[in-house]
Amino acid sequence: MKVFNLLILSFFTISVFGQGNYIDLKDGTKLYVEETGDGETLLFIPGWTMTHRFFAKQKEHFSKQHRVVLYDPRGQGRSDKTTYKKTYAHHAMDLRELILQKDLNEIVLIGWSSGCLTLYEYLRAFGVDRVSKMVFIDEPPKWIGNREKEWVYGTFDDYRSSLKEMISGPSEPDDIIDWMLNDSIDDPTRTWMRKEMRMTPPHIALSLYIDGLVSDYTKEVGQLEIPSVFMVRDSWYDQASTWLKIHAPEAKIKAITSHAMFWERAEEFNTLLEDFIDSN
Repeated sequence: MKVFNLLILSFFTISVFGQGNYIDLKDGTKLYVEETGDGETLLFIPGWTMTHRFFAKQKEHFSKQHRVVLYDPRGQGRSDKTTYKKTYAHHAMDLRELILQKDLNEIVLIGWSSGCLTLYEYLRAFGVDRVSKMVFIDEPPKWIGNREKEWVYGTFDDYRSSLKEMISGPSEPDDIIDWMLNDSIDDPTRTWMRKEMRMTPPHIALSLYIDGLVSDYTKEVGQLEIPSVFMVRDSWYDQASTWLKIHAPEAKIKAITSHAMFWERAEEFNTLLEDFIDSN
């Protein structure tokens, strides 16, 4: 009976977490990577403290006709936690190594939330080399500014309390989960989301958060030279679209229902993404 239970547990673990491998970066850091399917490569980058598991529904859907690559960035999820190199510029360097090691070409790069900062840093360092299209899910090119004139989260004063709280202790995953979703979720889903987010140590979460606060990728957005789409949640769509029409007039803009629509309304989101991928 014990053997049978272990087999059941092993099967459950594989089906939930997927089967992945580690790649070794030049500095010895190990990145956790999952890939499945054949065809055009779709590479998904999770947001701040998030992991590859949040894209499970995209992996299931798109791997039927595409090669889907998911990974946990340095410091997050199952990837190594390092003392240094805790910035989105280093995340972009890691992404570059992943792309070269896997010999990926004509990639559709898909960033969610702060994962978009990795895309912006990739643009800054490598241009669009090996990339055919880019997808930015609900993230402005800079966080701090004038909300009356720019597409930003807010002013520095808006972040004072959250910064002080992060210095004092780890962020509360439930607050972030509730912010990024419109629909309620069951307890098992909330439990695994909390567990995944807490895999990022507080010191790494704080470093990445500060890096986001001080960064400005307005120039990189203006230099986009491949098909790109910005998927923006309804609550600030007007603000974003007004700004993007000036700074990235060639980019497409699509409204989404929430910061993590790809999870709670996966079918609708996947259709939006599929339409863009299949477009010229």
